[in-house]
Amino acid sequence: MDALKAVIKVNLYLALGDSITKGYGVPNSFSFPRLYADFLRRHNPGLHMVNLGIDGLTISGLLVLLQRNHDIRLSVSQASLITLTIGSNDLLHLIGNPNQTINTTQLPILFNNMSKTLAQIGEEVRRLNPMATVKVATLYNPLPAGPYAVYMALAQGVIDNANAMIITWAKHYRFKVIYLDREFRGKEQLLISQDHVHPNAVGYQVIAKAFARY
Repeated sequence: MDALKAVIKVNLYLALGDSITKGYGVPNSFSFPRLYADFLRRHNPGLHMVNLGIDGLTISGLLVLLQRNHDIRLSVSQASLITLTIGSNDLLHLIGNPNQTINTTQLPILFNNMSKTLAQIGEEVRRLNPMATVKVATLYNPLPAGPYAVYMALAQGVIDNANAMIITWAKHYRFKVIYLDREFRGKEQLLISQDHVHPNAVGYQVIAKAFARY
């Protein structure tokens, strides 16, 4: 897609989500919402961006914020563009340490709860703002870049299932899907930081470009 076709005329861009949205590990100026907003401002100088990313935010935590936090509800209702990264922290508890296997016994319950909560989030977002462009990222697998690489194949299966759920959910609520898993696959060593989980500065640039492109 021509990058110009991906430009959306917005006055308020709201970035919601977890530490990937917040920009964990890099200065604020290198977070993907800031980079994406800078791109949008080339064609819309009046754009205002609000980054409400929260380290450790889970799907259920996001739902609580959407239901109970007045400021966030107001921002959602006023935004023309919303980006969302969520779901990674819900899967992290499956991994203990490099000497333990991934706990998959709770997967059916976990995915069922995630699916139900995502549906509530979709309803809440569209109730607050039926017309906003909402872009939702899929989950990438960081394991090839670190000490958990031995679990890469198993983790990939879990992430693929989670992404299938996210994609189906997003399309149901007319959200656009940003396929970060495709952007990171095979490039983990280049795009993941030394904590083996979060993107590095180059990774955040890749994420920003993906949000601009789709």
